[in-house]
Amino acid sequence: MALSKFSRFLYVFGLCLFAAALPLSKAFLTIAQIALGISWLLNINYKEKLKLFVENRILWWFPLLLILHFVFLINTEDINYAARDINIKIPLFLVPFVVATTTKPNKKELRSILGFFCAAVFAGAAIVIGKYIASEMGWIEEVLEHRLLSSFTSHIRFSLMMCFSVVLLCFAFKEKMISGALCLLNAIVLLLCMVLLESITGLLTLGIIALPLLMLLLDWEHKKYFKKIVVGSLMIFVVAGAYFYYEINDIFVVKNNQNATPDTPSRNPYYNDINNPATENGYYLWRNVCEKEMQEAWDKKSEFSYDSLDKKGQELKITLLRYLTSLGLKKDAQGMAQLSAEDIVNIEKGEANAVNSNSNPVRKRIRELLREIDIYSHGEAVNNSSLTQRFVYWKTGVEIISENYLWGVGTGDVQNAFNVQYDKDKSTLTGDLRRHTHNQYLTFWISFGIAGFLFFLVMLFSLYRYTFQLEYPFLAKIFALIILLSMLSEDTLETQAGVSFFVFFFALFWAGKKSA
Repeated sequence: MALSKFSRFLYVFGLCLFAAALPLSKAFLTIAQIALGISWLLNINYKEKLKLFVENRILWWFPLLLILHFVFLINTEDINYAARDINIKIPLFLVPFVVATTTKPNKKELRSILGFFCAAVFAGAAIVIGKYIASEMGWIEEVLEHRLLSSFTSHIRFSLMMCFSVVLLCFAFKEKMISGALCLLNAIVLLLCMVLLESITGLLTLGIIALPLLMLLLDWEHKKYFKKIVVGSLMIFVVAGAYFYYEINDIFVVKNNQNATPDTPSRNPYYNDINNPATENGYYLWRNVCEKEMQEAWDKKSEFSYDSLDKKGQELKITLLRYLTSLGLKKDAQGMAQLSAEDIVNIEKGEANAVNSNSNPVRKRIRELLREIDIYSHGEAVNNSSLTQRFVYWKTGVEIISENYLWGVGTGDVQNAFNVQYDKDKSTLTGDLRRHTHNQYLTFWISFGIAGFLFFLVMLFSLYRYTFQLEYPFLAKIFALIILLSMLSEDTLETQAGVSFFVFFFALFWAGKKSA
């Protein structure tokens, strides 16, 4: 009896630790899995385990997914890469197996597990905000790339965890588990964190799940709110549309009065490339450029050498060129004279656009993404452009599929296949930017062929359809939606954090059917 109680305690402790470690610590994820494994060994009621294993057949999908990786070692050449990939995906077997063969957590235990997750996410968000404040106040080294404020896990992965935490908080408020004030405080902190991280993925995901969350809070049965929700949603779309129209017009549409002139007022020649369509805020980048005057003026204003790198590691002279252009100034002594001390600091930091440097993080990120699209549309290089790099990844992935659509390239040869295709396409992507798909659906097809791809789709469909039999169908459906959306732009199952987030909540919510 004492051993049974300790086994149960260790099981719940392992789940709580796993939940808390998801946003904060990869090392504790491993410790949590060890705790779950030990708890399973200590519980020697194997007859009960077998019964639960049969009842929780829906969780068999996850070990089968791992087995699929072993099967496709047959056509794998890079065994070392495959071994690392399989090692990352061990939780696909361990977590569902332990959960499927153990009595599901009762309401009190589940509340503790989800509470630890929400508390850890809140702590992670508070740390991000604290680091941002410390950076701005000069107490620590300045963080120029805000996405690096998330130091425990990828900012995208963390933003998805924050989205699901918001869902859990709203559900807890609805069930009268927490106060409205606490729910609102948490939601505000998480939203602020997403803004500071410039996580468009997180904000878009939150926007998509906002409507079902609102319906939950207002009660699904109250049809009187339907018209108000529809009108409110339409107003949001109109405002968002007007905003994007303004930004697109400012970035994409070329402004007038940009004639190329031969000489500066000081009689130095301008460089003009009238065939180059590159712009910055609608002003041509390569018109009326006099590097001689730019360099002379810059060296008088800054301790940074004109030929050096800015704080982001970019060529400073290109950052300066773009910054002057973004203000509609000619790139000469007169244009340099109009830069303020604040402008000089911005350029040294690596801010290449005057409008972006004075914008909030979300607007800045949106404008950067729109500019990436503008550059991509002109056929220019997309290095260090997170959105348009994905366009290249997806295009390259589709090309690989067209040649390996039946059997795929194997568990460990995805990156090798991409490297070969990049060389074949003479891709402008360089170095470690030559990554693979950033789309989990395409990655499965590339790895395992059409059969593996269809297996994955059937698995996801089966899991979603099963939500109607679960104890908490709303939470399960929203979690599944978050995962499905994440897989469109990320290889969610290619990292330890992604696999752990994926398998933990599927196992937790999908174990056991709704109580009679």
